[in-house]
Amino acid sequence: MKIEKYIVWVLCLLLVVPSVSAKKKPQQAVASVSVEREQQFTYYWYAAKKAITEERYSDAFVLLNFCEQLKPNDGKTLDFLGSMYDALGKKEKALDYYRRAYEADPRDQWYHYHIALLEDPSGNKSKEALQVLEKAYSLNSKDEQLLTLLVRFYTGMGKYKKALAAQDKLDALKGYDAYSAYARTRVYVFWEKPKKAIAEIDKYLENEPNDIQFLLYRVEIMEKSRISKKEELFAMYERILAIAPGNLMILNNYAYLLATHGGDLKKAERMSELTIREEPDNPVYLDTYGWILHLQGQDMLAKFYLQKAYRLADGEEVKQEIIKHLQQIP
Repeated sequence: MKIEKYIVWVLCLLLVVPSVSAKKKPQQAVASVSVEREQQFTYYWYAAKKAITEERYSDAFVLLNFCEQLKPNDGKTLDFLGSMYDALGKKEKALDYYRRAYEADPRDQWYHYHIALLEDPSGNKSKEALQVLEKAYSLNSKDEQLLTLLVRFYTGMGKYKKALAAQDKLDALKGYDAYSAYARTRVYVFWEKPKKAIAEIDKYLENEPNDIQFLLYRVEIMEKSRISKKEELFAMYERILAIAPGNLMILNNYAYLLATHGGDLKKAERMSELTIREEPDNPVYLDTYGWILHLQGQDMLAKFYLQKAYRLADGEEVKQEIIKHLQQIP
């Protein structure tokens, strides 16, 4: 059905109101009209929702506008209209509708308003976006998505104690799991408390000792924080390799660590050689291999691999690392 036909059809329906006899009491007439409007609203709202799922967006837009006329403060309708304007690139209009939806129903219509505030190009509205989350949470303390966002938001804003308190509440709802451990570790990393971050990982590893991602995360924190001796780092990589002996990324990282921390260069060369044998065009692996060769005095061969790595590299960060290595070879 074309939009023009929809408009005529809908207008006709809006004009059809059951006749009220003169004998009816005024309040009965008002109630009858109210029920009629509610029925019309329900029909149009579900028709609009169906049109959206069928990607008939023009039809949905017309129907939603009629829904807004019938119930100007319906949060769901206003939120849908905000999404429609958002899709059209009308960000200011979308933000206004999201705001109205939130004001009409702060318990359930907070998400799009929160996101729109964060994306608003007119200025930093993170404080207002946080207030939206906190208000919604005060109305629905069992919403796991809300708590998850609060943990992230508090962490990003440096409110670390609040982030941990929110994570406690989230764990009380869904239990402690890998995500809980990761979220808590992330808080401590941002808080610059590496020992507590490692302790959080160790707590998780007590039940999941072979979780590669957490073991690698632990090594990363150990390296960046520089609170661990090189022997401890080597031991962690040995532990990881025992679980995943053929993992090329781990072999490369361990080889580079040995090379840069005064480890066994022959062992580092053997591991690095395995990586370039499997992936001869990987610039990161070639860079590691070339640098290990240089440290062993094989500068001509080192230059060959480093130059090849530079030709294959496409990321600026990788290129800069290779250039730094090349500049140190006579």
